[in-house]
Amino acid sequence: MRPVALAIPVLLVLFAGCAANPQQAAVSNPSSAGAEASCKPLVAQLQAQLAAEQAERQRLVRAAARREETLKKQLEAMKSIERGILEREDRMRTEAR
Repeated sequence: MRPVALAIPVLLVLFAGCAANPQQAAVSNPSSAGAEASCKPLVAQLQAQLAAEQAERQRLVRAAARREETLKKQLEAMKSIERGILEREDRMRTEAR
């Protein structure tokens, strides 16, 4: 995956150039749709890049949630062990009296 800081500005500059100069786009692509047709590949490329970045962010969020859940379970297990140790120490103290 390309860094967001590089990919999006490059695509936006290309897209902005296409949108800012529709006559030039129409000349370079003399179809009936004119400037709109010449911008479609740039729009599709931007759309694909944004979709890929969104999917990556969602994957990272899911991974972070799984990691958080694992850490919570480990913490609860450690607390349970600590409670057991403290209870055993308490019993040993009361039995020693």
